[in-house]
Amino acid sequence: HRLEINGIPVTLSPREFTLLQVLLENAGRVLSRQRLIESLYGWDDSIDSNAVEVFIHHLRKKVGPGLIRTVRGIGYLIERPGCCAPSSGYPPYSPC
Repeated sequence: HRLEINGIPVTLSPREFTLLQVLLENAGRVLSRQRLIESLYGWDDSIDSNAVEVFIHHLRKKVGPGLIRTVRGIGYLIERPGCCAPSSGYPPYSPC
């Protein structure tokens, strides 16, 4: 899976892409770690305890640290467009 950030192609693993897609579809809402696990894995999959954190870490390295926000003790979110200050550093995103 690929997307572009400021015209530069970025390759994501299928689970990174799914995680980013779920966060974008729920922009402005905090999603719990459990909700994200449910979107990434089937019933029969074995899940490492820190899987979501690892995928979030990899996504932040690929798309920039400012896009995905950690809400301590609750989960993760991506702010809705227009909610962020112009100086937030969030890059424009477009699918390839």
